[in-house]
Amino acid sequence: MRLSILRHGSSTRRMIGGLIGLVMAILTVLTAVLAPLTAAPGLLAALMTVWFVGWVLGPSGAGGGDRSLRPEYFALEPIPPGRVALGLLASSFVGVTVPVTLVAFLSLFTLAIRFGTFAAMVALLVIPVQVVFFVLASRVVTALSGAALRTRIGVEITAIQNAAVLAVGFSIYMLYQAVSRYTDVFDLLWNQGVPAPYDTVLLALPPGWGVHAVLAAGEGDVLAALGLTVALLLASGGLVAGWAALIRRRVTGPTTTPARRGRGLSGLLRPLLPSGPLGAVVGRELRTWGQDPRRALELRTALWTGVLVCGLGLAVGLTFMIPLAGLITIALAAMMSLNVYALDGSALWQTILTPEAERHDVRGRQIAWLLVFAPIAVLLSIGGILFTGQGWAWPWVLAILPALVGGGVGFSVLFAVAWPAPGPEPHRHGGDPLESGDVVGQFNVMFPLMLLTAAPPAAVTAAGFLMDRPALLWAGVVVGVLEGVLLGWGLGRIAHLRLRKRGPELLQTLRGRGGSAPGEAEEPEETSAHRIGEEGEGEGALFVRVGRNLDTMSSGAGTLMTVLGLTFWLPLYQGAMSLVALVAGTTDRSWHLPLYLPDPWPLPAALGMLLLGALMVATVGRLLLRAPDDGS
Repeated sequence: MRLSILRHGSSTRRMIGGLIGLVMAILTVLTAVLAPLTAAPGLLAALMTVWFVGWVLGPSGAGGGDRSLRPEYFALEPIPPGRVALGLLASSFVGVTVPVTLVAFLSLFTLAIRFGTFAAMVALLVIPVQVVFFVLASRVVTALSGAALRTRIGVEITAIQNAAVLAVGFSIYMLYQAVSRYTDVFDLLWNQGVPAPYDTVLLALPPGWGVHAVLAAGEGDVLAALGLTVALLLASGGLVAGWAALIRRRVTGPTTTPARRGRGLSGLLRPLLPSGPLGAVVGRELRTWGQDPRRALELRTALWTGVLVCGLGLAVGLTFMIPLAGLITIALAAMMSLNVYALDGSALWQTILTPEAERHDVRGRQIAWLLVFAPIAVLLSIGGILFTGQGWAWPWVLAILPALVGGGVGFSVLFAVAWPAPGPEPHRHGGDPLESGDVVGQFNVMFPLMLLTAAPPAAVTAAGFLMDRPALLWAGVVVGVLEGVLLGWGLGRIAHLRLRKRGPELLQTLRGRGGSAPGEAEEPEETSAHRIGEEGEGEGALFVRVGRNLDTMSSGAGTLMTVLGLTFWLPLYQGAMSLVALVAGTTDRSWHLPLYLPDPWPLPAALGMLLLGALMVATVGRLLLRAPDDGS
């Protein structure tokens, strides 16, 4: 069944994910081969921990991971729950993730070869056991996270886990700068390895047991090597037992789940809400953001990400990122709320059958989004500036924040209407409230859109800063406010017109998880391409085209788009920051490559970097927005 699903699914996204994973796996193997022998075990243990975190937290951050086969599907089949658990576990090894992980774990063997024959034999025994352990841990943690989301404390813990990963990603430059004040980070790690006692901790944790076993074998400690291997086997056995218990509960339990009780977010605001359809939608959305586990997780993840960014800045003694925490929060909130109609499932039929309800529904969702996320972002931004005393951030934050708020509240509803990612019905996600639609493609498109949204006010503010013109500096605030209002109102209008025009098609998509209705033939690809071409000027046709191009993209084009989409910001950042440094006359070259060139080449190199980044963005846009081939 799993192989059949993969054969009939989209291969482009699997190929893109597999390519990224393969690059990371090769880098892991090269670390084991090229790093000094004294530093290699600690570095490899750190990399194994990173892979483990990806396996464990990755599915939680991607709507519960791949749920093409769900335990509830076998509830009425005459198959014992234990056999269902083993079958589902076996199907977890089918796909691109396990082979890619196996390639990464070959680093254990390449490291063991450097220690000798016995260590290599131990590595050959440990590698498959550790792969099984990672897969089992991923499945068990994901299942436990889904069960934990039924409680408020579970939502908070899961949100903090997801936010911690995001906060570290957003703050990686800040963390690098903090450590670089004392030493050359990369030189230290490469030549001396992970410093004590962190290397000891990494080797003592389960993700590092494989590396620890190889190291023990290389040092001649046979009992420790075999003991760690047996410990991995026992841990895997315990995970199998836990997995079987969780699957048995889902197979024999109800396929529906009640809503979480609570007053929600509308308790204090209910007296202030307007009467009529608009106020009803706002109240419903506020209650949903507080009570639906999936929405509550998104809300808290965005909040905790901003808070943890501030915490990391304080912990390392660098506070320049703290005033920007509100901007990160609002951008992340937009990306996490772009699938709200799919999360509501087929309840859309009530809106469609109510005359003139589309505008109230879209505007009500926008108002509720503003009430939920905008105050959090404003408090984080203002509080961060006042707490750190960094007055330089006032014009930047006041200019960019309104633009991001307007872009977030507009793009989120437009994506939800025009490009939904269907998932299970809200009351039928069974034992896994975490399960939702696959929004990876939407995320990849929304991220550069939010960057482009911040560009106009940031450009005006930067021009005022570089030319030392206070009037132009504060004009960026006006630009940001106007852009935010126009985006929020204009994109919301496009969304409710699209919902009024294409509401039945959206409902069919949500009911059929993107497929045809029962008894209907699926629309031929030629007809679909022709229809998309005819709708080139209609609202939301752009998103239909992007979705179709992602699903039908060739492997070569998908590879190119992945590489460019992941790296386009590097030349833009290098060029922009190099120009700022040249204009300001600073002597700190940091890691901005154009500044290392001899005169007069830094300025042309910085401009060339900006041009390269713009060309990369244009190429990605061309791949996503290409017109359908009528001859296909």
